[in-house]
Amino acid sequence: KSINALVMFAFLLIAGCGDEKPRENINKAAAEMPANPDVVALVGDQEITFGELNTMLNSSAMVGLSVPALGTPERTQVILTLLDKVISANLTYLDAKKQGTDRLTSYTEDVARFEDAVVAALYESAVLIGDIQVGETEVLHYYNTETDKEEELTDDLKTAIESLLRKRKLDELKANMRARIRENVEVVIDDKVLSPDYDDNRSDADVVATYDNHRITWSQVKDLMKGADQRADRAAFYVDNEEERQKRLDRYIDSAIMSMKGYMAGLDKDPAFIKRTAEYRKTRLINEHRKNLLHNWNPSDDQLRTYYVDHMDAIAVPEMRKVQMVVLATKEEAEDIKARIDMGDITMFQAAQQYSTDPNAKSTLGEMGWVAQGTGFKELDDFTFNLEPEVVGGPVESPAGWHLVKVLDVVDAQYDNIDDPQTRQRTFRAYMKDKFDEYVVDLRKNHFKVAVYDDVLTRKFQDEVNLIAELKKKAKQEGSVTQQRTEELQKYITPPMQ
Repeated sequence: KSINALVMFAFLLIAGCGDEKPRENINKAAAEMPANPDVVALVGDQEITFGELNTMLNSSAMVGLSVPALGTPERTQVILTLLDKVISANLTYLDAKKQGTDRLTSYTEDVARFEDAVVAALYESAVLIGDIQVGETEVLHYYNTETDKEEELTDDLKTAIESLLRKRKLDELKANMRARIRENVEVVIDDKVLSPDYDDNRSDADVVATYDNHRITWSQVKDLMKGADQRADRAAFYVDNEEERQKRLDRYIDSAIMSMKGYMAGLDKDPAFIKRTAEYRKTRLINEHRKNLLHNWNPSDDQLRTYYVDHMDAIAVPEMRKVQMVVLATKEEAEDIKARIDMGDITMFQAAQQYSTDPNAKSTLGEMGWVAQGTGFKELDDFTFNLEPEVVGGPVESPAGWHLVKVLDVVDAQYDNIDDPQTRQRTFRAYMKDKFDEYVVDLRKNHFKVAVYDDVLTRKFQDEVNLIAELKKKAKQEGSVTQQRTEELQKYITPPMQ
């Protein structure tokens, strides 16, 4: 699966750009069809494929989302929603390049670190470890010398022995890995600079180690030396165990040397390197640009308060009450029923079932469920939300008649005070989301061409429907795998004849 799809999907969830109806803002520009028949949309020069969307969807369960079945309307809807989000992400990427975000030091240094790590990993796996082979002779020798001869050498046992021998070889390779990594490389560590005794005197520019003509400064490794309590003063900020510091520095040196040797071996031309780093650069650039945008949009206190007032209906959660009602035709009848309830002659449930004019009362016994403040008839709403719980109140009039009301439960209002930290944070997030949505819409309309190939989408959706229909048809055929499994299962669930 594409790493880009997984990382991009994580970004899109965080960004929150795309809660509008799917494809509502997509420019359906007429465009020449791309050469790749899997491309369903084009944003500038960035292609979006149906396979990419499916990879994201099939990976969405990892972040707590359900994955609709192939060929269902639900899956089509989610795919269209994802398409809208991916278009927004690609617009952000193109704008980042246009604005020069890819030239920022924070971005270029982070990408360089990632590329070095990828080259080091490729060097370790391809050169130092390689493809560990286990021959038939080795398997037989292990079987004859280290197993119980009474156990037959089945294919499963052969596979298990191969796995065990492969792990042994890997452990042997790793046991002398450091010597192999540093072969023909001179490594010098300055114990004084590394020592905890030097923490109060050391500068970031101090050289803690060298390998060949390369220097490693404290600034490069100080984050690796952090202890558990990173709020402590500097003397206790770093791990104080010299052996642990040495281990961490050695790992950094080994990685740096593997990276150096990997570049020398041309591993930066390897297709795996090119694919992984290209994906990372794009995703990292999107995140960097978005972070800068949000920083520039940071609202003042007055702006945030104004936004809260204008959007209170969307931010605040009103008080909710679980309500039971008896509706009577006249005030006199309502007062009479209430008096009988107060005296204990009947309950609210009996009154609703026997006397309420609400046609559903016989089955609901007057329970109306949860009601939000401000959503009902004004006089009835005001009365209900000022009534003490478990008290029968009324009668109060509405267009439906005269109501007796009882509040069964209450959920307090939330986010209704901008001075509350949680409300302020919720407001801030909503403000930033709106700003980001406005920014994306502007990019779509005024800066970059967006083309969506509806014919391709329709064909892809139909292909999924056809695939499911074909699989169902095959499953019913005589001798199919599905039929065989059903018959095998039936043996276990059907009791034997006596």
